Amino acid sequence: MKNLILIILILSLTGCVTHPRYRTGGFETRPEVKHLDGSPTTSENIKFGLILQSYLGKPYKGKSKYEDGLDCSHFTRSAFKKYNGTILPQTAALQYASGKEIHFRHIRYGDLVFFNTVKKKVSHVGVYIGNRQFIHASTSRGVIVSHLDEKYWSKRYVGARRY
Repeated sequence: MKNLILIILILSLTGCVTHPRYRTGGFETRPEVKHLDGSPTTSENIKFGLILQSYLGKPYKGKSKYEDGLDCSHFTRSAFKKYNGTILPQTAALQYASGKEIHFRHIRYGDLVFFNTVKKKVSHVGVYIGNRQFIHASTSRGVIVSHLDEKYWSKRYVGARRY
C-alpha cells in the first residue's frame, strides 16, 4: 500500500514539471491590433480620454483671471492636437464644414458633435465620449460633460463629424 501511494505521489509531482509551450526565447510583446475600419484601438481611446479629462473644469475663455480659458472650438483644436497632431480648423463652423459627415446612429467616441446655439447654422462643438454624452467648453461653467438628451442640446443638435 505504501508503495502504491509513493508511486502516485511521484507520478503527480512529475506531471507538474514545466514544459516549454509554443514560444521560444523570452516574452514576446503582442503586436498592436489595427482595426480594419480605421477605428482607434482601446489604448488610443484611453490616451484621448486622459487628454479630454485633463481639460475638465478649465474655465471658459475670459472667465478666470488666474487661468487661461478656452472656447469650444479652441478646446477641440487643443485636444486633437495633443492627441495625434491633427490640426482642426479655427471655428466650430469650419470644423463642421471640413470633417467627414457621420449619421447620428453611427457616432462613436471621439467624433465631434455640433450645435446651433446663437441662430447660426453651427456655433458650438464638443467631443462625443459615449453613452450619448459629450465634453465641451460651456460659456457658463467651463469644460464640462453634458448629455445629448438634455432638452437644451437635443433641440440645438446639428450633426456630427469625424476626423
